Amino acid sequence: MQVLDFLLPPRCGGCRKVGSWLCERCRSRIRRLEEPLCRRCGAELPSARRDCGCRSRLKSLSRLRSAVAYEGPIERAVHRFKYDGWRRLAGPLALLIAERLAVEGVAARWVVSVPLHPERLSQRGFNQAELLARELRRRLRLGSPAGVLVRTRPTPPQVGQDRKRRFENVAGAFAWRGGAIEGESILLIDDVATTGATLDACASALRAAGSGPVTGVSVARVNV
Repeated sequence: MQVLDFLLPPRCGGCRKVGSWLCERCRSRIRRLEEPLCRRCGAELPSARRDCGCRSRLKSLSRLRSAVAYEGPIERAVHRFKYDGWRRLAGPLALLIAERLAVEGVAARWVVSVPLHPERLSQRGFNQAELLARELRRRLRLGSPAGVLVRTRPTPPQVGQDRKRRFENVAGAFAWRGGAIEGESILLIDDVATTGATLDACASALRAAGSGPVTGVSVARVNV
């Protein structure tokens, strides 16, 4: 990695400045989610009520948490990570998640990523959520269960869809291929969360396989 960094020096995913994959200036401009937050889905609330009414929509996730707001430097960094192939951004983005989990006190045994459909994986060449999950396993010294979460059918892009359509798009689109997970708690990782529809559909497949509580975790949260 050191030789590669010498030949192709790190460039900030937020501002493209050479020197690190996420420079201190951009890190200082990343907005952390502000209280009050929904106790279940982690969305920012306009007032200090207990939750945002998400319980009727998120039926399988025990809760959902995101590290930061999807805006400014982090929006640019995630876009470069996901669509432009800046895979080395997985490290600093996963660090943001780890910092948030430390604040929340979230604990689990396994780390699982939201899967791509094989067609999309072939086009992109990597699954950005799995790169984040690998970093978190390493940082938090966690493992993964003996099996794999799969996307059983291609789904339309969620971007631009309303909340109802997002949940319909991914309903029943995931399955667990492997043995029973035997009640173990799981961190389910994705890059960005909006309504939580994809994470909840994945959690439904994990719970059907016998998992314990599933906590959805993303780098960033879109304010809707």
